[in-house]
Amino acid sequence: MTAKKKILLIDDDRDFLMATKIILESGGYEVFLAEDGKSGVEMVKSVSPDLTITDMMMETWGEGFTVVSKIRSIEAGKDMPLIMLSGVDLQGPYQSFEPSEESPRVDLVLNKPVKADDFLKHVKRLLG
Repeated sequence: MTAKKKILLIDDDRDFLMATKIILESGGYEVFLAEDGKSGVEMVKSVSPDLTITDMMMETWGEGFTVVSKIRSIEAGKDMPLIMLSGVDLQGPYQSFEPSEESPRVDLVLNKPVKADDFLKHVKRLLG
């Protein structure tokens, strides 16, 4: 039996964390939760997840970007797939979120709410 893939969820919305954990566990993944960016970054170091999913906006608008930068600076997070979630309708200046050369790599940006089956498809694709 192969070990379950580990997924770290970072979001300040506890209800979202719990609902998403259930979805991911139904897909056969081991799920770790962090309720803020700082503990999320620490968990990347301690857990070495196979995939991290972080919210774009937590305490501040761009906290998700800061979290991703910090994760990318850790050995365990350099090449790990990262999904960023946004509860904001990406309209206006954020409609086509394009990371700049300086911004850390995000593998996928998804708008909340994400349908469970679509979410699992994206996760499975990124985890190979």
